[in-house]
Amino acid sequence: MAAATVNKINAALARHSIEVVKGAGYFYFAALTDEAQAVADRIPSVYSNVLRCMPLEDWIAHVEDNLKELRHAA
Repeated sequence: MAAATVNKINAALARHSIEVVKGAGYFYFAALTDEAQAVADRIPSVYSNVLRCMPLEDWIAHVEDNLKELRHAA
């Protein structure tokens, strides 16, 4: 399992036009395009002060699993 960094996470999420952003005690997901805004806002935040709370693969899976659920619900 690869260590998570903001750059690695955002490189993997770029294909979804989404990026991870650090908040105060949590990380949230923001859209890079207007089209991605509706789904980025609905991806649950990760409540942790550090990226190492999950490996890189889990960060990517968190977003992709939620995107699948959102598309399926639509």
